[in-house]
Order: sequence, then structure tokens, then C-alpha cells
Amino acid sequence: MHYAKTASKVREQIIKFSGELSVGWPKVARRFLAESIYGIQARQSVHLTKIARALKEKIPLKKTQYRLSRQLGREDLESRVLNKICQMGASRVEKKTLLIIDISDIRKKYARKMEHIACIRDGSEKILGNGYWTISVIGAEAGKTSLIPLYGSL
Repeated sequence: MHYAKTASKVREQIIKFSGELSVGWPKVARRFLAESIYGIQARQSVHLTKIARALKEKIPLKKTQYRLSRQLGREDLESRVLNKICQMGASRVEKKTLLIIDISDIRKKYARKMEHIACIRDGSEKILGNGYWTISVIGAEAGKTSLIPLYGSL
């Protein structure tokens, strides 16, 4: 019983957050954002199949996956999300806020041909390999435990 209560609260928070993030978007795009955030959180994965499974829709999984894939291909999705996250976070940044820039990598050990794959230095294994560069910017206050996400890109 306790699990159901927690899951319900998490879903409410996701709906609230995604609603703030997608103000002014078309209804279908707003729904996609809320479902994606929920699915990623529920399955701890960004794979569309796993996100689709988390939604537990009464239609074939393939149809849900196709719908998510179409929405993910929206031309302005990334820029709109990044701009809104930056706006939301900027209101919490003060003079003493530390802005931390993290340039990192994701190694794709077995990848040979992937779109935009690059040569990266795997920091964990200290070797060169195929993968992607990432960059994140977060705000942090000395003495506080909360972080302010401001930017993230692959």
C-alpha cells in the first residue's frame, strides 16, 4: 500500500514539473514530455521500449513506441526544453551561487558506426575509445544540498 502512495506522489510531481516545463506547448507535446519523464524515472532507462512499457497503455507496445518516437523527433524539442530549464533554474541563481561546468564522456565500447560518434578519452578506464562528449552546467550553493540544473547536452 505504501508503494502505491509513493508512486502516486512521484507521478504528481512529474506532472507538475513537466507542466511547468512545457507551458505554451501543444497538448500532444505536453503529454509526451510528461510520459517520457515518468517512463525514464520508472524504468531508469532512456530506451523507448522500456519507457513505453512503463506507460502500460492498452494498445500494442509497438504503437506506443512509434508514437513516442514521432514526438521525440520534434524539431524544436531540445531547444525548448533546454531554454525552459535554464529559465526555471536562473530564478534560483544568486550572486554566491557556484556555476559548475562538467565536461564528460559516455563511452560506447562496442559501437563502430553511430551517428556523430567521436573519439573520446574514457576517464574511468583512462583509454581512448568511441563515444560522445557531454556537457552539463549546474548551480550549487555553499552549505546547501540542492543543485540547480541549468544546461545539459550530448
